[in-house]
Amino acid sequence: MAKHEKFRFKSADELRAKSRELGIELPWSDSVDLLLQPAVIQGIRVPNRLTVQPMEGFDSDENGMPGELAFRRYGRYAAGGSGMIWFEAASVLADGRSNPHQLMITDETLDQFKKLTQHIRNIAAEKYGPDHRPFLVLQLTHSGRYSKPGGDFQAKIFSDNPILGVPHTRQPIPDTRHPIPIFYSDSDIDAVKAAYIHGVELAELAGFDAVDVKACHGYLLHEMLYAFDRSDSRYGGSFENRTSFLREVLNTPSKIIKAVRLSGFDLIPYPNGFGMKNDGSDVIDPLEVKKLISEFAPIVPLWNITAGVPRLAAHVGRPYDRGAFNAPPPDEHPLIGIERLIRITGELQRAFPGLSFVGTGYSWLRQYFPNVGAGILEKKMATFIGLGRSSFAYPDAPLDLMNHGKLDPKKNCITCSKCTEFMRLNVPAGCGVRDVQYKAGGQNGR
Repeated sequence: MAKHEKFRFKSADELRAKSRELGIELPWSDSVDLLLQPAVIQGIRVPNRLTVQPMEGFDSDENGMPGELAFRRYGRYAAGGSGMIWFEAASVLADGRSNPHQLMITDETLDQFKKLTQHIRNIAAEKYGPDHRPFLVLQLTHSGRYSKPGGDFQAKIFSDNPILGVPHTRQPIPDTRHPIPIFYSDSDIDAVKAAYIHGVELAELAGFDAVDVKACHGYLLHEMLYAFDRSDSRYGGSFENRTSFLREVLNTPSKIIKAVRLSGFDLIPYPNGFGMKNDGSDVIDPLEVKKLISEFAPIVPLWNITAGVPRLAAHVGRPYDRGAFNAPPPDEHPLIGIERLIRITGELQRAFPGLSFVGTGYSWLRQYFPNVGAGILEKKMATFIGLGRSSFAYPDAPLDLMNHGKLDPKKNCITCSKCTEFMRLNVPAGCGVRDVQYKAGGQNGR
């Protein structure tokens, strides 16, 4: 395994030479024009192929209401020219929040979300004209084992997963060093499902073009997908049971476009990970991933492919230079992780050419991501190119591509994981390097 390295490339030739040294041939195009071409999803025009990925700001009030910083963040994305803006996770229930200041979509917050979607569209229309209407997706979530509605982890899980364990808590529990897990019952899950169905309805009323039923990163719906051990539950064990929650929510009659941000693989051996060969090895096998997509393809035209569980191994879904809180670097070169994400997303896109797929994991490439992204589109290995951390740091990257055909290296995300650290510290999150709002350590604006 090639050891981890930081990004030190001074030219595209150096980057491409390193990829060949590693046995990787990155998709590449010298022209970035494809990134700026429109697309259509169920009759709705998307102005270009650049997508803001869901990155949580943790800056709502105690009721989950989008506040000043949320309006600022999404206004910057709109002014920056991205064709698709995939909103950060909004919890459907208070006890499923990953942070006391995570957004929530409820009857009480609906009017504020309406104002926010209109705010985005007004800014985009004023800057680019009426034909540039960003495609807006709201991500619905319940954090499951990673719920921290009061700031500390709740010891409540769906799957007894020995790899992930039970998230620690600072609250003392008598007679044990570790929290005693409480398992979500089927009646618990039924209540969460009802909240998701209502969340889909609210997303449509709020003016979103699509709603994402999030199934990744170790949160509750992802937990169900790898809950092979829960044969005692209607939501675990068999493939039919493990996907039944998704099936019932996605089949709701709401006319809003349905989407799923899905883990394409976990790099956690079976039976504790999804998208893996069922022999207990660390070999990726997209058999169940393809089975899931195939079943829902008639009703879900938009898929956003990610990977892994960030709290276990963040580099799997977002390769970096520096891990959060100076965590030891992984035993692989970031380009290996990027190629793996590109390859699996490409395999899924080619298997389902009639669906739209958003790829991820490109921020580490800095000013060269447009060339790799355009190469991916050229090879039909994705429909959209998604940027999360990079969007925090460089929200006007699409505008610079429109105006100059290239990016400014001085504005790039440096994959330092500071934004992740803000999230883990329960403070407002943004780019602590490029954005003056967050250079004080994420505390500004609360």
